[in-house]
Amino acid sequence: AILGVFPAAGDKAYLFYMIPSGSLPQIKAAGLQALRERWLAIDPSLEKTAQSLVDWSQTAYMPTGRVRAATWVANGAVLIGDAAHAMNPHASQGRMQAMVDAVVLAELVPDCLQRGEWSAAALAPFERRRRPQVEMLQRMADEQVLFWNTGNPLLALLRDRVFKAVDRNKRLGYRILAATAGLSAEAPFGLLDRLMAAGLLPDPRADCLPPEAVVPGR
Repeated sequence: AILGVFPAAGDKAYLFYMIPSGSLPQIKAAGLQALRERWLAIDPSLEKTAQSLVDWSQTAYMPTGRVRAATWVANGAVLIGDAAHAMNPHASQGRMQAMVDAVVLAELVPDCLQRGEWSAAALAPFERRRRPQVEMLQRMADEQVLFWNTGNPLLALLRDRVFKAVDRNKRLGYRILAATAGLSAEAPFGLLDRLMAAGLLPDPRADCLPPEAVVPGR
């Protein structure tokens, strides 16, 4: 089981807990106390946070899934955000990519207004600019679904090795963070990076941030 904890505004926290597909009715039937106990079995330090869950209205069920529209533009119309490219939530990018869509589209609108031209061809630069990063993030999210949610013990072992390796590796950790934060349009790992993350090859640059790293004051 995987339980994630993120700080939120004030003294609140956002938790995500992965459950097997179709198991929500059984989990609800078991009750909130059973759910809290599951969380505490993973991390006993969450006692205070777990006890703050007192009603199912505090929870939301988000099944995984994605949208891959064949085209995002048509004469006089543009799809943005989840309507064009919904992705599995593991990438934590749905809302962010919708905002990036809006920013990029806003840069195109003045020219279209000036020319009075709203054809698919006039709007196509938006899709050409945005699609590469979006598709990279969709692939990354699909891969995360495969490994994070796996019931295969061998894949789970590999996943856990990668988690531990990345936690110790500044370079790989930054590359994942940059992709997840929307700062990079490139996949975080190449083939050699994957082998290093799995512990199959040493990484001589493990203690160094990559040259493109954005560090305040640097």
